[in-house]
Amino acid sequence: MNELTAINFHGDQLMVTEIDGKAYVVLKPAFEAIGLDADRQIANLQEQPWATTAVTAVVARDGKSRNMITADVRSFLMHLATIPVSRVAEHVRPKLVDYQCEVAEVIERHFSQTRPHLTEPNTVTWEEAAALIRQRYGIHLHQHDLTRGLRDAGVLKQNLTAPKAEFAAWFWFTGSAWTIHPHILPELVRKLVDTRRALGDIQSQLALDVALDEQLRREIGRR
Repeated sequence: MNELTAINFHGDQLMVTEIDGKAYVVLKPAFEAIGLDADRQIANLQEQPWATTAVTAVVARDGKSRNMITADVRSFLMHLATIPVSRVAEHVRPKLVDYQCEVAEVIERHFSQTRPHLTEPNTVTWEEAAALIRQRYGIHLHQHDLTRGLRDAGVLKQNLTAPKAEFAAWFWFTGSAWTIHPHILPELVRKLVDTRRALGDIQSQLALDVALDEQLRREIGRR
């Protein structure tokens, strides 16, 4: 039997349970909190081939057992991303955007803080990532160059310390800071390079030659 956890998010209580070490969102109250038609959204989500949903027996806060429809956080966010903000009621839009952008980070932070006994993955700090990029690709940048570049690429938020929701899986929250999964470095470099080229920054230290382009493609292709 799974227990429910209430996570505060922008004045709402997001109901989440854990199944096999993975966070699942209880869908009906989550959609209702945003201001969406819960039954319609659940039906739409269950039709998606990429969605992971389940009817989960949970112990509610009143101590009673109930079956509730849940979805893992990835499926929940992917579904929210398919809802055009322009097509929902105007009063719903700000909250929908909040959920699209931030809810995964809040859920991940909650579980990482409440499970300090778990072994954290092998990750690198921003300073270590910059050093690895210098060593591996010959791109001479420092930590602040890396974080600013990833902000411009749309990977990091404006505060330069936390990833946007769609890139949260590239990072790990330690409870006090975000670190980087080292296997994701080729994707980070590709984001940096493509952004600099799109901005026309031809004098940037991130301008790469053809050989490096091919190296990145090979590394990303092997994943």
